[in-house]
Amino acid sequence: MESIRLEVETRENQGLPVIAVKGEIDVYTVPMFKRAISEAIDKGSRHLLIDLTHVTYMDSSGFGTLLGATKRLRSSGGSLSLIGPNEVIARMLKITRLDTIFAIYNTEAEAIDGVAKAAEKKPSSSE
Repeated sequence: MESIRLEVETRENQGLPVIAVKGEIDVYTVPMFKRAISEAIDKGSRHLLIDLTHVTYMDSSGFGTLLGATKRLRSSGGSLSLIGPNEVIARMLKITRLDTIFAIYNTEAEAIDGVAKAAEKKPSSSE
C-alpha cells in the first residue's frame, strides 16, 4: 500500500493567513490539516483562506474540520474561505449544501478581494 501523504503550508498574503494543502485529506491525514487551522486561529487570525487547489480528495473528516473551524471563526466575527476546490470536491460541497456555508473562490486574489469586501460591509463591533 502506498503511503498517504499530505502537505500543509501556512503563509500570509496581504495580512491574511493562507493554508495551502496538497494531497488527500482523509481520516488519516486530517490531524495535520486540523493542527494548521487551529494554530492559525490560536494566533489570532479571524479570517482564514484554505487553498484546496492541489487537494485531490477530501472525505467527511475534512469537511467536518472545515465546519468546526468556520464555527470557531464566526463566533469572533471571522470567516473561512475556500480557494480552488477541484470538480469533485466542489460537487460534494454543492450536494451537501456546504457551498452555502463557505465562500468559495477560484483564485487566491479573488479570495483576498472577497474577504476585504465582506469586511467593508460588516459594521464594526465598536459601534
